[in-house]
Amino acid sequence: MADEPAEDNGLALLTCSEQSRHLLKLLLDNMLESVVITDHQGIIVSVNCAFSHMTGYSSQEARGQSARFMQSDHHDELFHQQMWQQISETGAWYGQVWNQRKNGEVYLQHLNIFSITNEQGEVTSMIGLGKDLSQGQSSHHIMPFFGLEDSLTGLGNRQLLSTRLDQALAQAKQDNSQVSLIVLDVGRLRSINEDLGLAWGDATLRMQADILKQAVDKKDTLVRLHGDMFAIIRHEQEQEVPLAQFANHLLERLAQPTFIKGKHLQYLQPSLGIAVYPRDAQDNAGLLQAAEYAHSLAKFNGRHRFQFVDLELHELHHRELAIQHSLQEILTSAHHDSGEMMLYYQPQVCPKTQQIFSLEALLRWHHPKLGQISPAEFIPIAEQTGQSVALDRWVITQVCLQKATWRQQFTHLPAVSINLGAKQLVQEDFAIWMQECALQAGVRPSNIKLEVTENTMIQSECAQMLETLRDLGFRISLDDFGTGYSALASLHKFSFDELKIDRSFVLEASTSARAFVLLETVAQLAHQFSLDLVVEGVETQAQLDMLASLGPLTVQGYYYYKPMPVAEITHLLAKDYQAPTHS
Repeated sequence: MADEPAEDNGLALLTCSEQSRHLLKLLLDNMLESVVITDHQGIIVSVNCAFSHMTGYSSQEARGQSARFMQSDHHDELFHQQMWQQISETGAWYGQVWNQRKNGEVYLQHLNIFSITNEQGEVTSMIGLGKDLSQGQSSHHIMPFFGLEDSLTGLGNRQLLSTRLDQALAQAKQDNSQVSLIVLDVGRLRSINEDLGLAWGDATLRMQADILKQAVDKKDTLVRLHGDMFAIIRHEQEQEVPLAQFANHLLERLAQPTFIKGKHLQYLQPSLGIAVYPRDAQDNAGLLQAAEYAHSLAKFNGRHRFQFVDLELHELHHRELAIQHSLQEILTSAHHDSGEMMLYYQPQVCPKTQQIFSLEALLRWHHPKLGQISPAEFIPIAEQTGQSVALDRWVITQVCLQKATWRQQFTHLPAVSINLGAKQLVQEDFAIWMQECALQAGVRPSNIKLEVTENTMIQSECAQMLETLRDLGFRISLDDFGTGYSALASLHKFSFDELKIDRSFVLEASTSARAFVLLETVAQLAHQFSLDLVVEGVETQAQLDMLASLGPLTVQGYYYYKPMPVAEITHLLAKDYQAPTHS
């Protein structure tokens, strides 16, 4: 008799469990929202009737499929990566997605996804709740739920911005990368509305929205916040300089002369504010607030400009853009003499004869507004903005023209060295262009030395171009020897005519016996390979005396001459190349 109550209890529990499952199934099958249940790997284990009605897939067809099998091509891979990343990190995601029915029709769905974990915190299953936003509903019912699209421009709205920004920040935290948020306004919209009417203002906003669509990258998120305010999330990992260039590009596009219904609108003056995670803010609301603050600064400072949150960084970016634009003006000018960018020349002297052996051409730039700009500042900008090739050719042209002028004044001239970057040497036309430039100026190729670093020379395409140039008669100099990772190996792998020892070698050899032995060894190898030897950075008599035992060489440095403008070099050449004698 004692066992009977236990048996009755067991039957009661079983009956209760079966009733619960039955009630749960009854509840799911009568829900208006679709329900998808998956295992921890995202494989569907159960769906409800609303799912089958919404998608056209039966329960049997859906089970065993990946939950991704209904994805449409309306979203890029980044969207899905960020969605699943957020689920992994927070356990939930909600938003609007475009999925595809069995018949191929694409439909809009509001989707809530959340994960179920066990006592150990491990994900055991995931549940997706979906609501069809396109079928059998009026726009009156859709809009409050949808809430991601701006009805005037067709762009996303502030809610979409918030969702995408959350996803971008989650990804950036994982990748230890940056997220950039740009807030901008069209400018003068109130004047358009007051002078021409609201319809004209709406037309202006639609037109500017179209311009922004064409200007942003496909992976960017572009939304209209309110009024004439827009926002852009840059999902890619952006460096600061390209980000400033992008902002400037937007300003230029938005400020172009505008025509609506044949009427010319001349007074659009957009302003942009830029905030960058994690420097300016750590979360969604903070980053948007920072971008809006930067935008207000841009308007306060005169409109038609962009503004970073970091004022010091902002000034740096505007300086870089000014340098970029000035470079472009110089390089595209029909006049070779810019008046502000010029070549200085530093002599290389033979210590034994005190005679100038050659000259190195060095760029100097005195900007009318920015003052003296160091090559260490403007050359990297030229490389980042794709102007380095044109800048190299500008220098080469100037050297050849100057050599032609000197040839009319002097019977004999020293060779001139010109520094080249790797980007120049991968230009297919460079050898032909170089030959024609020298020919037009009447300059013998042997009177021009092309200086390249070891890191440039070891690139296969560059090495092939250097061989071609050397076959044409130009001399090749290996610059900054001793700073590359395999400097000694370069002596036999590549063909060149001159070896320039970096000034760091000289400084170390002045205080270290071991460094001096290495310097002696390099000098001996250069002589054995029949290479001319140039030692850079010689500034004192002690350094010059140290080099006396190294055999034939020339030196370059402030001990003899600093870089000088053309007028001073011309005066020096008139003295038969005699260097000053130091007591």
